[in-house]
Amino acid sequence: MESSDPAVAPPRGLGRLRAWQFHANRKVLMSWVRPTVLGCSPQALGIEPGDDVCYVLPFRSTADLMVIDAACERAGLPRPYLPLPSGRESRAFFFLGRPEGRLGRRSRRMQSARMQRLFDHQEAGGRPIRIVPVSLFWGHQPDQEKSWFKLLLSDNWSATSRMKKLLAIVFHPGHLLVEFGAPISVAELVSEQADRELQVRKLMRILRVHFNHQKQAILGPDLSHRRTLISSIMEAPAVREAIERETASGKSRAGAIEKKALGYANEIVSDQSYRVIRFFHVLLTWLWNKLYDGIDVHNIDSVKDLARSHEIVYTPCHRSHIDYLLLSYVLYHNGLTPPHIAAGRNLNLPVAGPLLRRAGAFFMRRTFQGDPLYKSIFDEYLHLMFTRGYSVEYFIEGGRSRTGRTLNPRTGMLSMTMRSFLRDATRPMAMLPVYISYERIIEASTYMGELGGKDKKQESILDIFKIFGVFRHRFGRVEVSFGEPVTMGEFLDETLPGWKTPASVDNAAFSVACDALARRLATHINAAAIVNPVNLVATALLSTPRQTMEESRLKHQVEVLRQVAACVPNTITTSLTPDEIVAEAEQITGIERRARPFGDILYAPADISVLLTWYRNNTAHIFALSSTIARVVRSDTRSTTESVITTCRTLYPYLRGEFFLRWDADEIGPRCEAHLALLESVGLIAQKDNAFVMAETATEEFAALLDLSEIVMPTLERFYIVATLLSEGRHVAVKELESDAAAIGEQLSSLFGINSPEFFDRSLFTAFIATLKSQGVIRSIDNRIVLGDGFTALMAALDETLDPHVRYNVQHIAARLRRDKDVEPAGATLGTEHG
Repeated sequence: MESSDPAVAPPRGLGRLRAWQFHANRKVLMSWVRPTVLGCSPQALGIEPGDDVCYVLPFRSTADLMVIDAACERAGLPRPYLPLPSGRESRAFFFLGRPEGRLGRRSRRMQSARMQRLFDHQEAGGRPIRIVPVSLFWGHQPDQEKSWFKLLLSDNWSATSRMKKLLAIVFHPGHLLVEFGAPISVAELVSEQADRELQVRKLMRILRVHFNHQKQAILGPDLSHRRTLISSIMEAPAVREAIERETASGKSRAGAIEKKALGYANEIVSDQSYRVIRFFHVLLTWLWNKLYDGIDVHNIDSVKDLARSHEIVYTPCHRSHIDYLLLSYVLYHNGLTPPHIAAGRNLNLPVAGPLLRRAGAFFMRRTFQGDPLYKSIFDEYLHLMFTRGYSVEYFIEGGRSRTGRTLNPRTGMLSMTMRSFLRDATRPMAMLPVYISYERIIEASTYMGELGGKDKKQESILDIFKIFGVFRHRFGRVEVSFGEPVTMGEFLDETLPGWKTPASVDNAAFSVACDALARRLATHINAAAIVNPVNLVATALLSTPRQTMEESRLKHQVEVLRQVAACVPNTITTSLTPDEIVAEAEQITGIERRARPFGDILYAPADISVLLTWYRNNTAHIFALSSTIARVVRSDTRSTTESVITTCRTLYPYLRGEFFLRWDADEIGPRCEAHLALLESVGLIAQKDNAFVMAETATEEFAALLDLSEIVMPTLERFYIVATLLSEGRHVAVKELESDAAAIGEQLSSLFGINSPEFFDRSLFTAFIATLKSQGVIRSIDNRIVLGDGFTALMAALDETLDPHVRYNVQHIAARLRRDKDVEPAGATLGTEHG
């Protein structure tokens, strides 16, 4: 039945001619453009067959409408250019605004008559009406940007002009991103608000917020002029107070201090430009294609969802100078805005510095100590970044990890982030850990020298350009994994009660919460780890005394390690076969092969074995628990499930402190049971008379268990060095204890060929001693180190898991150190603090 309402009357005469013209033009347009369409299906939108669907676009555009109409037709959705299924409207779309000016560069919001009629139709009853917002981004499909000219035609925050859209259609038909948003129920709006004007106003507000969030997720926030941002910083109350304090000190005139503050702001503030970002995308696309076999990205969809609702602070691990380029590339390549990146001032070099600043880098000093004016300006800048909706990236480890392991996090940037959120928690904030996995790093030769004992070179962006001389090498694949986010509001609710009234927050409690956030983020980084072929081969070879294995045994061991890694929940492991894993590592790492009558032997020369420790350390945390279990079974021929769990529970707090392991203490029992079941299923252990025993001696499984047990050996040996020194009861100062432990570690490394430079790294001993304190095993009372009740259990667990010759070597060198110092045992108390 035809309706007499002019709003729903079918097109006749001129209307039919316009409809024919629309479909003819649509056919021509769609034969040329190749859009990428996201979220366009009844299932994705939750559209039921009985729904009336009306689409809303942010700006009036016939070309946009044609693209959406074609996408809906292909997806089996109601088409916007046809009447509503119920026949209540002649078309199923409306616009929120219209472009103005000759080129359409400006836009004006307006209320659509059709939008207002939808409320009348819904109140009259009948089919439920769903309004679906649709965003289109012309010139924005980064996975296909290959030329410099394309950079000029990409979308930005201004309305896409008619001329730019025409040029994008003509020259870049594949550069169109279309995204359908979640439907809005008109019935719910009507039921929540009786007043029509308020209903319409609420819908307009919802749609504006949606389109702004969508555009921010894809393009990033609208970039204010840099001078305006610096002016805001200079006028901030905290900055004015810092300037006044420095003026009052009388060290300089007011004008000079003002000029100094402005210089600081100019030194820090980024000047992000979309065109420079797109320039870098084209450049890096070429670079990655030359350098790597491919880039694999994991969990990017969860990041897209998070970006729509939260301000994101990316906290990746820091392994290479490539890290920040790679992360920005991955985000932009997947339709997300690249973050503003905290970079060291040493990277603000001529030519490179301005380019990095335009790509989003903001530069900071290594320390703010002694310069409160600089700190106040940096704090205010970071706060403005967060409150204005910019995503930010910084490395909680500080510098790059030369050892390959996740370093103890620093809390400087985290503290500033938390304080900014306490000042203004309007925008939900999420801290997002990111793990980056390399099969070969571009700094391999530099790290090899540093791990071999050379002095650390000052970091420089120029290190990146050294890769142009190493294109002859294979660098394999790179993988990026986004971990579990930490939402700031929920974290503060858990760790800092009362944070919503910042004046009442105690500084000591704030510091404890900041440390907890740092450790949680480091733990989430490790939990997102990826196990690649080089990690597996490095771990297997370095578990042998001479870094040498028969090929068949190596392949068996990497398969065991791969299965152990797969037993750790959410760990991403390579899908290659053992043959492919060994072949890949052989081509990339430089390990060598020797032909022998009983089968080829693969080995790592001395310099390569040092570098392999870097790749082994990337994923050592994944094998820490299973390796500890293997040591218990190896040491105790009658070990039971209960005895394994007891020993692991004793050692776990210290393993967790070093490796940033994810499980809480009450989860250790189930995790041990799962690993025991796995080791039994692959034949490394068996149950006999209700006890676990090793595989038969002359089998590959026996050798595999021995090799697995060696992974955690250096860590337990470091624990034993400190425990032995403590048991002598002669150390008063913690610093002296750390120094002596590192000295013994270095001596052991030299005497017994422990080809792992971080074995005697003082920072690892420092971290272990800090964990002893946090566990109450040692305390400082009246300038004495006092041992608590837990020390005896720790020493017993170490005695159980370490071989007798290892314990003898440590005790022997510790005794020599004591004799050389000629110090009588004094100053410490063995036993409990009450003893």
